[in-house]
Amino acid sequence: MAVQTKKPYSAEEFEAKYLEITNLYDMAEELVSTVESKLVSNPDTQLDIVEPLINEIGDAADVLTQEFIYIAESKKNKTTMKASKTNIEGALRKLFAAINDYQGRVKDISKKAHGAIMNIADPVVQKIQRQAELVVVVFLEFLQISLQSIMGKAELEALKVRDSRIALMMHEHSLAQQG
Repeated sequence: MAVQTKKPYSAEEFEAKYLEITNLYDMAEELVSTVESKLVSNPDTQLDIVEPLINEIGDAADVLTQEFIYIAESKKNKTTMKASKTNIEGALRKLFAAINDYQGRVKDISKKAHGAIMNIADPVVQKIQRQAELVVVVFLEFLQISLQSIMGKAELEALKVRDSRIALMMHEHSLAQQG
């Protein structure tokens, strides 16, 4: 069930939202560059740490860009929406899970090294998490997606604090379900 948008979107606005999603590909490339960095003493270990996240970013971006195209086409042509809420939620859930898994791998390596080690990719992964949150907002503008099924409670609360639009959109969704 689509959320009624307040205004029709222009082609430029749809393109800007699409670029928010495709920006994930660029960030995956940034992660790849951490493996090739001169600051990395063992590129194979670095690849083991970041490769699962790189793969998941690519897979999620593929699904999300295709689903957004369906949304944009249905809005432009005023047709029934073909986008799959299940596919969108699944791709976002896998992306957030991959970020958490990355953080777990870094933590495990840090424990083995007997100290807190910051991985060279950590700042990039933080950017990816913020970008994933922006992508969530993009889809929330068009669909009632379940943030509780996409991310953990702590992540969701932190997101609400960082972006007041999330709390407002969630409130509007709950009112729409009641009415």
